[in-house]
Amino acid sequence: MIAAALGFYVYGIYEAIRLSWPQYPDIKEGAFHEVLSTTIGSIQALLLANLGIILGISIANPNSAIARQVMLNPTGGAVPQAPPPPMDLREKIQLFALVLYVLSLIACLITWIVNHFSSNPNHVISLIPESGKMFIGVVLAYLTAILRSQ
Repeated sequence: MIAAALGFYVYGIYEAIRLSWPQYPDIKEGAFHEVLSTTIGSIQALLLANLGIILGISIANPNSAIARQVMLNPTGGAVPQAPPPPMDLREKIQLFALVLYVLSLIACLITWIVNHFSSNPNHVISLIPESGKMFIGVVLAYLTAILRSQ
């Protein structure tokens, strides 16, 4: 079920980027279906909540395996004294979803930059500028978590 949702998410992001790339002069109305747009937006909300969970766990338990994977465990430049505890399947899925989410936001940001930060619905799918702005928020959240853990 999770794999199907993530696969559908990747497909939706790919379609939005493909339709928004500058080689297409104008986007026809209905080219990016409303159902696809709404579903991708909902999945992004879940992935953003996943990011919050990962950062929250990392701050609450800085010695956890997940905190070490997202590099929020301050070591002060010293070598860690013990190897990180093994990650369970849930944590691996959470990290995979986080990486997929961040990569998709970066791809959307690049597409938005290539389109000269246009928000014109005739040139870019609305998901692209929204995701580009969301990436900036994700970076700020990560920086806040890093500064909080210091």
